[in-house]
This record gives sequence, structure tokens and C-alpha cells, in this order.
Amino acid sequence: MDYVLLSTLMGVTIAMLVVSYDVACQWSVNFASRLAAFPIAMQFEISDIFFTTVIPKFHILGHGKQCQSTWSLNFRRWMGRTDGEGVEREWSHINPVALSTKVMGPGSRHDTLDDHWGAWNWRKVVTMG
Repeated sequence: MDYVLLSTLMGVTIAMLVVSYDVACQWSVNFASRLAAFPIAMQFEISDIFFTTVIPKFHILGHGKQCQSTWSLNFRRWMGRTDGEGVEREWSHINPVALSTKVMGPGSRHDTLDDHWGAWNWRKVVTMG
């Protein structure tokens, strides 16, 4: 998760970062110290931005009361009525495709899934208001 997040942020200037992750309560512990182990190009000064982690609303129900009160989007400033589950919605679209690609070779499977994700993202952008 650290590598994925830091790769995404390379070369980007940010003032605020909210990470919505189903195990944010565990992942965020010692994140700042783990950040120092990455190459300089992937690092950012965590104290220079508004950085917070939350647990998406559907996933938080599986956590205890302490987690729910600490990591809930309901109690975070600037979150509005966000549910944090946007990334999860695409799985209903891609699951049938994944089943049909399981017999493909790795290259074909990757290309097919990549094409479907690209079409999904294009459709999302085109239908934005």
C-alpha cells in the first residue's frame, strides 16, 4: 500500500490528502517512519500537508466501536457525506470480465482487463455533469 500511494503522488504538489482504506487503523500506524525508507523522489513532508486516513463506511461496520469513532468519515472535517467506497463500486462491473479472462495467458488477460477498466473510466468521465 505504501508503494502504491507514494507512486501515485510522485511529482504532484498536494495540500490535503485523505486516504480511504479498509484497514487504515492498522496501515496508518508508523506510516511516517515507513515513508523515510523510500527513495527521496517518492517521499513527501507529511507535516507540510493536511494528511488524514479514514475507513470507508461499508468497511467500518466490521471494526469495533473504538475504530468506528476514531476513523469514521462522519466525524471528519471537510468530508461531507462521503462514503469512501467509490473504488469498490467498479468491482460489480469487472467481476464478470475477470471470470472470462481466467483461461487467458497473462498478457492477454492484462490487456483485456486494462481495456475494460479504461472503458469504465472513459464512461465515467463522459457522463460527469
